Formats: sequence, structure tokens, C-alpha cells
Amino acid sequence: MIVTKFGGAVLGNAAGVKSACATICTLPSPQLVVVSAFANVTNWLEQIAHRATEDPTEAFRLLQELLKHHEHIAAQLLPEPAYADWLNHAIPWAARLDEIVQGLSIVRELSPRTLDMIVHYGERYSSSIVAAALQQATTIPVVPISALELIITDDAHRYARPNIELTRERVQALLHEYRGKEVILLTEGYIARGASGQVTTMGRESSSYTATLLGQLLQADEVRIYTDVPGVMTADPAIIPAAETIPTMSYEMANALAELGAKVLHPRTVAPVERASIPLVITSLQGGGKSTVIASQPNNVARGSRSIALLPEATVVMIETEVANAQFDQFCQTLAAQVPLLWRHHFRRKHTVVTALPIEPGIRLPSEYVQGYIRADIHDAAVVSLVSQHPIPIRELQMFFGVLKSQPILALQGGGDARTLSVAIAREHAHQIVEQLHQLIAAPTVPQVSDSVLVW
Repeated sequence: MIVTKFGGAVLGNAAGVKSACATICTLPSPQLVVVSAFANVTNWLEQIAHRATEDPTEAFRLLQELLKHHEHIAAQLLPEPAYADWLNHAIPWAARLDEIVQGLSIVRELSPRTLDMIVHYGERYSSSIVAAALQQATTIPVVPISALELIITDDAHRYARPNIELTRERVQALLHEYRGKEVILLTEGYIARGASGQVTTMGRESSSYTATLLGQLLQADEVRIYTDVPGVMTADPAIIPAAETIPTMSYEMANALAELGAKVLHPRTVAPVERASIPLVITSLQGGGKSTVIASQPNNVARGSRSIALLPEATVVMIETEVANAQFDQFCQTLAAQVPLLWRHHFRRKHTVVTALPIEPGIRLPSEYVQGYIRADIHDAAVVSLVSQHPIPIRELQMFFGVLKSQPILALQGGGDARTLSVAIAREHAHQIVEQLHQLIAAPTVPQVSDSVLVW
């Protein structure tokens, strides 16, 4: 079985859905297709939810625009009576969204649970339209199975974590009968159901994680993710238009890039396929044959395979204590429940924590867990990382720090295997540093074979 995932950037309009359907029809069966909400729809739904508590008239206007947006895409793809059938299927969702917005306009308070309830309709709309379009494009049976019935999570909202055993039971009960059959199964990414029965979501951009998790539980032959870039690249092409696709890489390199800001990989995407030793292919519908294959022992990996990753809105927290080596674990665990942590350091009375996202006003530092706490300084930052398939040569490290010589470094982290180096710097200089570092790794004079490395 092949598991494929199509992201919102691919499914941006009717033409994107047609291209996705054409690609799906060329792949062997059985196939499990995971789809995201259409481009910008999750943001659109979040805006509706927040506006409902402030300006209900504007929220209802935005909601009507959103519904018409999906109706327009469906009308372009589906002839009658398929369009009428789809519209009848979707009418209850529109009514439910209307009820939720009406409720928010009264209570004027938006909880994470209600926000999950609103945004999950983006995936429900997209999956229903893709399923109906596929049924027009192929004679192979298309079987929609909602992720709400497949993936069971804890009851946390906005960043729920799957209960692997309960999800395995659902996958076994609902999907395994289709193994070996000529069928296209279709489900949603990002959304799930908590153990108590409420709708949950697993973090923005987590549809790829849905695909790899289901691939692991199905023991798939391959998981293939279609996005708007032709694979994992040497830098974000939005910053570096000349960035190149990296043809092959290890799970370890992919994991590091995912955690350190590569937009094409959600931080939790790689772990399920790594556990199951399943190849993960990142490609695009217009990739010109380019793709990245991620595997345990990828073939033909160039010794110079490396990439520059950027987290543009990180935060550095510097804490001073009265006592040396104060216990810090409970502080970090409590903070991590509110914002993802990248790394932490401490030396005597100085403690540093780097987060992957901003510490918003609603996020509280749990300083009561730090013995002898004096004060905390919070710095807006960006994290720039050099991630390599192989240990980074000393000369290349020297060049890395040469680029950074004029920048104050707020925090520094080196991977234990000498293949990753990350620095937290001022946000306003991040793009410039990425450009300079990419020139460094793209230069033909950069050493490719030196075995001399720094160990830190």
C-alpha cells in the first residue's frame, strides 16, 4: 500500500484538485490519500472564529465567503447530479458553522476546544470535494473514511497527541480489510478525535504527520508527500530562489531539519516512518522529476548534502538564579506544555531556554519552579541552523562563524553527532544570514571530504 498526502498549497483551487486527482489515478492500488484543507482555509476559519467574538457581522460575512469559495471549487469540478449530491452532503456543515459563530457572538470568548471545532471543517470540506472529484476521474472505488474515526488523541486541543494503541485498533478495524484490493481510501490530515469524543487538531501543518502515522500503522510500502516545492531543499526557496533539491537524506538529517524549521516537514513527520523503516518521498506535482527520498540508508548521498534551516520567530529566555545549578526540569516541562522548546543550557547561576515559537503575552513563565529565581530576560530571536548529512568539517565551521562574526549570538547549540549547528540571533538579521550561509554551502570551494570535525 502507498500512502499519499496532498497539502493545501497543492489543493489551492479546482486546477490543483484536478492535478492531484490525475496523479492519484496513476499510482497503484490500494492507496490511502490524506488531504489538507485548501490553501489559506485554516487561516480563514481562525479569522472567522476570532472575529465572531468581536464583530459578529464581519464573522458571518467571512463565513459566507468561505462557503461560496468551496461551492465554487466544487461546481468547477463536479457535473450534475454529483454537484447537487455534494452540496446536500455539505449543507449540515454550513448550518453547524453558523450555529458556532452565533454562539461565539453571544459568549464573546473563544476556547481552544471551540477553535478546533471550527477549523476542522476546512479538512472536511476539502476531503469531500476531492473524494467526489476522484469518483468522477476513475472507475476504481473511492472510499472516504474520516480521520475523526481513525485517529484517537488525548484531549488536548490545538496540539493533540495520538493514542497510538487506540489509533492502531481503529486502523485495524477500518482499513486493513482493503489491503491488496483495488481501492482508493481517502481521509483528512490534521484533525482527529479526543478520547472523550471531542474534535481535536494535532498542530498546524500536521497533515504530513497524519500520513506518516497511518503509513506506520498500515505498514505501508511508501509514504509520498506532495507539496509546492520539489523536495527538501538546501534552504527555504522563498528566501533563496536558487536553493536546490537534496535528492536523498537519512531520517536523522530529515528529523533535524523538521525540528529546526524546514517548512516542508512538520516536526513530528519523520518519526513514524523511521520507526517502521518506510521510505518517505517529498515531491511536488510540478517538480520536473525532482524529489527527496528519506530512508534509513539512502543511496548515493553526496558527502556535501546539507541545508540551512530557519525558525524566524523563536524566543530566548535567560534566567538568573541565586544558587548555582538550580533544578530546572519542572520549569522546562511546564513551559513546554505552552510552547515547543528547542534546547536548554545552564551553567552555574545562568540558565538559557530557546523556544521554537514566540512567547506570546498569554504564556506565563513558571518561575515558581526555579529555586532562587532572581529574574528572566526574554529576547525575540531567530534560529539559524546548518544541518549536514555528515559531520561538519572544521573549515566549514570556521566559515559559518565567520559569517556570524558581526552578529551577537544569543544562544548556541551543537548536535552531539557534529552534524548540526544552531545559533539564536536577532530576528531582523535572519534572512541576510541565511543568504550568506547558503552562499557558503553552495560555493564549490567549500571542502567536501575532510574528516576533521569539531566535537562539542
